[in-house]
Amino acid sequence: MKRVLMVSCEGLGNGGVQAVIMSIVRSLKDKYIFDILLFTDERRFYDDEFESYGGKIFRIPRYSGTNAFRKRLDYYVRGNHLYNKVLETLKENGPYDVIHCHDEYESAPILKAAAVSGIKVRIAHTHVISGKTNIIAGLLNNYRKKEIERYATIKIACSQEAGLSFFQSQENVKIVMNPYDNKRFNPGKYDLKKKSKIQLLQVGTYSVTKNQIFSVKVIEYIRKKMPDVKLILMGNRNKEYDELLYKEIIQRKLEDNVTLMPGDADMPKLLSQSSGFLFPSLHEGFGIVLIEAQAMGVKCYASDTVPRATDCGGVIYLPLKDGAKVWAEKIIYDYEREQGIYVNYDVSKFSTEEVMKKYVCFYEGILQ
Repeated sequence: MKRVLMVSCEGLGNGGVQAVIMSIVRSLKDKYIFDILLFTDERRFYDDEFESYGGKIFRIPRYSGTNAFRKRLDYYVRGNHLYNKVLETLKENGPYDVIHCHDEYESAPILKAAAVSGIKVRIAHTHVISGKTNIIAGLLNNYRKKEIERYATIKIACSQEAGLSFFQSQENVKIVMNPYDNKRFNPGKYDLKKKSKIQLLQVGTYSVTKNQIFSVKVIEYIRKKMPDVKLILMGNRNKEYDELLYKEIIQRKLEDNVTLMPGDADMPKLLSQSSGFLFPSLHEGFGIVLIEAQAMGVKCYASDTVPRATDCGGVIYLPLKDGAKVWAEKIIYDYEREQGIYVNYDVSKFSTEEVMKKYVCFYEGILQ
């Protein structure tokens, strides 16, 4: 069997990019041998499952301390170290037929090492709307864009918006929508009834980008009309953002209305209990959680910066600039008409089976 080296964006935590990686590995493990390169020493959500399929995990840790300057410096100077360590890893554990990089701009030195090592199929895959705000990072990323164009044999983006923001040239960029696990997000496993109250779910790493504080403000407005409204926040925790989030919840006296849950909570079950799904992100490359929510028949309320490709008939896109009150009014209006009843949205084009056909072609070096 051909051998594939996956390159994660960090560790194998319970995040969107990692879910895509694991969908590929889970689906194609009988066709290809998968190993993976991670950038943390920590064992996380998917490590055990990945190893259960026989794959090796290699690690080149990033700086993991709390010093912001040291962290930024690591990003700037890490490229040459990464190139040499990847060369060493490939020499000791290869040969590989395919390398599949999900590591944003750091894919550049990794793809270069892969080319020098003779790997024929070299994939750069972007899942995010990219961009560093400071000048030095911008210059570095522009250089890395050129390197990615030079060394990638296949360029994949999860949406047109992600491709436009990441790749220097749009020539031969392949748009592959993120797959969802249709066996896990199966509404047939649950008793989906009308909801007796508004219960909203938001899923994503606790962060400024995912914008959970905005959701808390939405709940405050809804509570004025419906005191028993509930908001469930699920995601990997972030100490710095947690403090800001808790402050907002306490200040608005929403302790009984907002529940914080970890990233490994049972998302399908939570969706089955929800009347709506919130997604007020500042920006997104795609947003696979919207597909998962619609697969469970749940109406979604997303910021208008989220790619429209996520709409299977159940997404309402709202501008963040309209404010939490407008979002709350729309949610209340829909609930009063529908009571969060299950709707059969057509998400079939995002099923694992359909998306995996494309990856098989790519791994075989076939550009569709």
